[in-house]
Order: sequence, then structure tokens, then C-alpha cells
Amino acid sequence: MHLTGLSAGKAFIREVARTGQTIGTVHTLGALHLGHAELIRRAALENDVAIVTVYPNKIQLRPGGSYDFNLDDDIGLALRSGATAVISSSDTEMFPVGYRTYVSQGDCDLRLGGPETYLKEAVTGAIRWICYSRPTRSYFGLKDIGQAILVKRAVADLLLDCEIRFVPTVRYKNGVPISSRLRRFNRSELDELSCLFTALNRSREEIARGASSVKDLVASATSRIEFRQFRLEFVRIVDADNFKDLEQVKLPFLIIGAAMAHGLTVSDSIYVPDQDTLLNGAQDIWIDLPEQS
Repeated sequence: MHLTGLSAGKAFIREVARTGQTIGTVHTLGALHLGHAELIRRAALENDVAIVTVYPNKIQLRPGGSYDFNLDDDIGLALRSGATAVISSSDTEMFPVGYRTYVSQGDCDLRLGGPETYLKEAVTGAIRWICYSRPTRSYFGLKDIGQAILVKRAVADLLLDCEIRFVPTVRYKNGVPISSRLRRFNRSELDELSCLFTALNRSREEIARGASSVKDLVASATSRIEFRQFRLEFVRIVDADNFKDLEQVKLPFLIIGAAMAHGLTVSDSIYVPDQDTLLNGAQDIWIDLPEQS
């Protein structure tokens, strides 16, 4: 079912809560893809009710920017993936005149990509939806690892009664992670972009074999990335708790990289929270590449 507006959504949530059913939520900006589908599938599998919210969060978009999505298409994908209900909203509802509350986590939100990533705003949007829907569990993909980690910390710090579940990154078989931004890229560009993941994963393998100097690891990874249509923005290895750049690798950590083309930054990352992941790699989900275009 599709519920238009916060009032209709809240009435449904209250009825679900009254019956004691568990709720799993997936909070999206719209433009749903197979990565979202995996989040929704898990929310439906692990809970009595799965709720998907669709709203292009105004505060995490560039000022004056717009977000390209088709609500009907998103509703269809969400329901096919197991959603019980889709709740959509608007700027008028979400940001009435006088809105001024944000989730602050010091400068952690700036460390993964600076103010242009709007990570504080993304975390604020997610926490607002969690407060609204009061889910038993809420699902976040490791593709957007910065948001996932900071949302989990915010939920703990704010004493919200919700379990944050991380879901593995969904990747094409060449290694490129599924993202709504990939709609702008053709098959040739996706094939070229695959070397970013290959380089990041090779760094993980080098660390597993005993390498620890971040400076040397970054230099090695950078040398393996050969772009023609993209421009490499950075490769970094950071503490997974506070996103500070490391000098020597220690668990838990993130290996992250970003590239730019068509005026868009496309990022990738490998989250290494423990020794098993370090040795064996992340439990990513692999799917076929789109048809050649």
C-alpha cells in the first residue's frame, strides 16, 4: 500500500504498534534500485511489517538542486521486494517554516568528504524518520557506510529503542557498487570504474598479509587505478569509529576511494570491522551487469 503524507503514515504505524507487530524500516531518497531492494527484502524477512519511506531529503541536496526519481516506479519496486507499506512526504511537511534541528556529531560528518557530502544532513534525515516510525529494526546498506555508522551511533547516543542493521553492499560482478548515480554512466564507464574496487580490495589483501603503513598502501592502491574517463579524487584508510586518517592500520577501519565524472563523485569503500573480514573480505552481494549500452 502507498500512504501519502505523514498523517496517513502515522495512523498506519500506530495500528501496527497496537497489535504488537515488529516493524522494519528502509529510509530512502527515492530512485530505488537493486541495492534498496536487498534492504527491503531483509526488512520484510526479519519483521512482521516492512515500511519504506520515500522522500528526497531537501537538506542533504545541494542548494537549489533537484533529485530525479519516479514515485510510481519506486512504489512498485518496494512492494515487489516485500514492503508492506510505502510512505511518501513533501518539503512542506518535512520542513515547515522555522525548522532548525540537526543531529550534530562534532566534525565526524566532515571527515569522509567535507561539507559537500551533506553527511550531517543525511544522518539528521534518517534519525527523523526513525523517530517518526519507531521501528524495531532499521536497515542501512554498507554502500553508504559513513551514514550507516553515524546513524548507529546517533541511535545509541539518543537512547532510541531501535536496532540498526547493516546490509552488505550490492555490487555488479565487476565490483562496482549499485548506486542511483550510476544511471548517468554507460557500460564502458562502469567497466572502467571497476578498477577502484579492485585497488581497494587489493589493499585489504596487503593488510591481511601484514602491511600496515597507510602511506605505502595508499600509494600502492593509487598506482593500480588507471582512469581515462574518470578522475581519481582520493584513496584513504580511516578509523571506522571516528573517520580520522590512520598512519598505521588498526581494526576497525575503512578503505575508501572516490572518483569523478560528469560532475558527479562516485565513491566506494570496504568496511573492515574484524579479523574475519580482513582475511576473507566483505560479504558483498553480487549481481549481473546491466545490458551493454
